[in-house]
Amino acid sequence: MLAPSLSARKPRFRPYADYGPTAAPPKEVPDTDELVNVVVYLDSVPGGSELPAPSGTPTLEQLNEHFVPHVLPVLKGATVEFPNRDPVFHNVFSLSSTRTFDLGRFPKGESKSIRFPKAGLVQVFCHIHSDMSAVIMVLDNPLFAVPNLRGHYVIEGVPPGEYRVVAWHERIKPISDRVRVTAGQTATLDFTIPLPAPPSQP
Repeated sequence: MLAPSLSARKPRFRPYADYGPTAAPPKEVPDTDELVNVVVYLDSVPGGSELPAPSGTPTLEQLNEHFVPHVLPVLKGATVEFPNRDPVFHNVFSLSSTRTFDLGRFPKGESKSIRFPKAGLVQVFCHIHSDMSAVIMVLDNPLFAVPNLRGHYVIEGVPPGEYRVVAWHERIKPISDRVRVTAGQTATLDFTIPLPAPPSQP
């Protein structure tokens, strides 16, 4: 579980609003439950890169002047799509050492993509909207999961063995524990993740 809940909002700035067909204020998006910004993953899995990759195409949308989801875990080597769902131009870029890129400005209905060949954290921003941010977490193996709103997570296809499991959130130090997986049995591992209180806004 995560505690306490986050309620503070960052101030919003709208430079370059005229790049889209409308300069209307962005729609407010309800505060996201921070459980969906947690990633639980197995660390140092022998032969992990040879396990089946997750199905589907990882996608980081630009929607209501937010990146959705805010945290996106992907397998090393994955190509991520960045579709623009907003009636304004967006720009997607990162200066992270794991993957530096700049996709330029593009309008609603267009999508750009980029491959992530190296494991690590990638901080993503928009040049046009300074309060937009996201994190792409590139992992060495596909044994990871994002908890649902009840805090439940499932990591399937784990080979028998003993593993270090990490629970990560961008605002805390990662929490880890060990678990032993036996063939034909279900292993359970619970985490309590205390989040610091959000900074107060002026």
